[in-house]
Amino acid sequence: MRRDLCYFYPCATGDVFNAFIQAANRKFGKDCRVISEGKTLSFGLNYSFKYNMNGGSVTVHLMPYQNGTAVDLRYTIVQLAGGRYKAHARDLTLYTDGILRAKAQPISIDVNAFLSYEQNSPEIPAPPVQKAPAQPVPAKTAPADKKCPKCGRAASPSAKFCAGCGNQFETVAYCQNCGAALQSGAMFCTNCGFKKA
Repeated sequence: MRRDLCYFYPCATGDVFNAFIQAANRKFGKDCRVISEGKTLSFGLNYSFKYNMNGGSVTVHLMPYQNGTAVDLRYTIVQLAGGRYKAHARDLTLYTDGILRAKAQPISIDVNAFLSYEQNSPEIPAPPVQKAPAQPVPAKTAPADKKCPKCGRAASPSAKFCAGCGNQFETVAYCQNCGAALQSGAMFCTNCGFKKA
């Protein structure tokens, strides 16, 4: 016996696909078999008193539909009569509703549209990873010579004392990346953002 029940979710197809996988695994203890990523999955139905089923499977077909997702639950049940597939579909969609925080709405749709979508819609390739353009590394500039505030004589940036008068220079740290003077106690360069070692 084969029966189809169709529903609409106002959610993205990928989210609905993942929610049905979770519902099958958590609610019904079934490992899903992904037939077509994002489009079709299937899981088995064991013997069940609750649903009066002797086995079979449910195949979940999905496709984008009116700003959401259309879902076809296709039940293939072993026995010819008495299987309560509608009760199973109700429980499956209720659990999925909880995951999606959206309610499944029964719809009437041509079930062949799902198969046509699966067969004719090419798998959408993942967009190529684009590398960010390389940022030019700022050229390290040598710190400018400093002048002694007392006698005006030029001194190297690393000098601690003036060679002309012996005046002790105020200790100034320089950025290892760009050479800019660092403020006293600063952990980051205010010029380039480099972290002080």
